[in-house]
Amino acid sequence: MGIKGLTKLIADEAPDAIKEHKVEHYNGRIIAVDASMAIYQFLIAIRHGNSGGAAAQLTNEAGEVTSHIQGLFNRTIRMLSSGIKPVFVFDGKPPTLKGGELDKRREKREKAEADLKKAQEEANVEEQDRQNKRLVRAGKKESADCKRLLELMGVPFLDAPCEAEAQCAGLAKASKRSLKPSLKPSFKPCLLP
Repeated sequence: MGIKGLTKLIADEAPDAIKEHKVEHYNGRIIAVDASMAIYQFLIAIRHGNSGGAAAQLTNEAGEVTSHIQGLFNRTIRMLSSGIKPVFVFDGKPPTLKGGELDKRREKREKAEADLKKAQEEANVEEQDRQNKRLVRAGKKESADCKRLLELMGVPFLDAPCEAEAQCAGLAKASKRSLKPSLKPSFKPCLLP
């Protein structure tokens, strides 16, 4: 999930390293996107309200969550309409250095489950929403759904050998505007061990 406070640190210590541009600036460019992070964002943000109850993720008629599919579809269309050529990068196996962080996340998840149960018993809708968001997890099924969508849309994607964020950085560093949409699966410039 990134390094907490990194953006602020960079902004404070190297303000010229962060640049904001209008979307038009990226017209015609190929942009590597951390798909796993985007999926997680969509699962949290795209919800519908229940009358008097906690907000819930979008689902299809079979009850399967579709928030990630709707979000990815909308974002991809918006990028393509702006002349951006996205390449979505999905997380691979987490690096061994991340083991401690994964344990901490598991502990936070267990606490959120207990807090959700308490909020439900107290009928505290606001707290239920907060805890439900803390329990969101983007897994293999959500990634597979999004890969299928991208395949149907003709948008390229690849699986990183480890962290998607590192793969995106490696692609940007290695290509410097020469990345081809027809990526070879063997191209794996991962920056983490």
